[in-house]
Amino acid sequence: MSKNIPTERKILRCIYDMYLPHYPFEPEKGSIGQVFIPIDMEAVANHLGTNKYLLFGYLNSYIDHKYRHRTGENSFIHLFTPVAGKMNNAVNFPYLAAILAGHDQERSKFAWSLGVSLIALALSVGAIIAQLVA
Repeated sequence: MSKNIPTERKILRCIYDMYLPHYPFEPEKGSIGQVFIPIDMEAVANHLGTNKYLLFGYLNSYIDHKYRHRTGENSFIHLFTPVAGKMNNAVNFPYLAAILAGHDQERSKFAWSLGVSLIALALSVGAIIAQLVA
C-alpha cells in the first residue's frame, strides 16, 4: 500500500474512469439507477494504492460533506452515500462528472497560466542576456 494519500481529483477521476462503462447502473429500476452507481470500495482503493477504510472515510466524511448541498428543509444532494436504496457505497455519477469537469477546468487554467509565465520569464532572461552581451 502506498503511503501517499490520493488527492480529491485523483479519487474522483479513478471512480469516473472505473465506472463510466457501467453507467447507468440499472436504468430499468427508475431514477436511482440512473443517478447513483455502487462502487467497490476495495477495488477503487487497490487501484489508488490506499486502504479501503481510509477511502471510505475520505469519501463519506470529507468529499461528500464538501459537495453536499441542501435542496429543501430536510433534503440534500449527496455526492456519496453509504446506502442508496439497495445499493451500498453509491456515488451520484452525474454530480461526480460535473465536479470532475470543474477540477479539470481549473487544472487547465493553471497549466495555461504557468506556461505563459514561463514563456514571459524566458523572454525576460533572454532580454537581460542580450543587454549584457551588447
